[in-house]
Amino acid sequence: MSMPGYLEENRKRLINLLAKIQNSDCPEGWERVGGIAIRGFIGFGFSKEKSNLALIVSTSGRSLINCDSAEKVARDYEEFVGIDDSGIFCEGIGELSEERILIAGQNGGGLPSSTCIGESLICYSPNWPQHDLYFCDPSADPLSERFQDGCIKLRTDFIEAFGFSWCGDYFAVASNCDFDIWKRK
Repeated sequence: MSMPGYLEENRKRLINLLAKIQNSDCPEGWERVGGIAIRGFIGFGFSKEKSNLALIVSTSGRSLINCDSAEKVARDYEEFVGIDDSGIFCEGIGELSEERILIAGQNGGGLPSSTCIGESLICYSPNWPQHDLYFCDPSADPLSERFQDGCIKLRTDFIEAFGFSWCGDYFAVASNCDFDIWKRK
């Protein structure tokens, strides 16, 4: 079954709009802290109590990451330990052993997709199964030609999860094999 003509024309229009956005590996006012290789990604989340810490959950255990340095500060190797039945909460480790972390990943969950000042992370998939992730300044919109200034295409990848920390000073993106972190300058 083919797509009706008006839908196909709109699809082409949107793809052309997105193609006008400049690629960049780091938004202005932010710095890329680093990346971590992961295998068997399940999800990740930021601490609400210690804003610079993130928990990565994989089939080979949990890692606690310092988002200021991209260093692992705690690690365990037990599969699926600490994850609740829904797969969207996980018990922390190390400094976060008393905190239950909301994780985003294969089972849904969620992290903030915008900050309190209006910056946002937006994902589109015109070339599915790959995804394009856009970082937008307040009031910018990748699908509005008048408001594209302030948007960058941050990454094209098989993105599994992305989001800001609860304080808005960090954000991270996870693919099926990488975890990258940015922090506000």
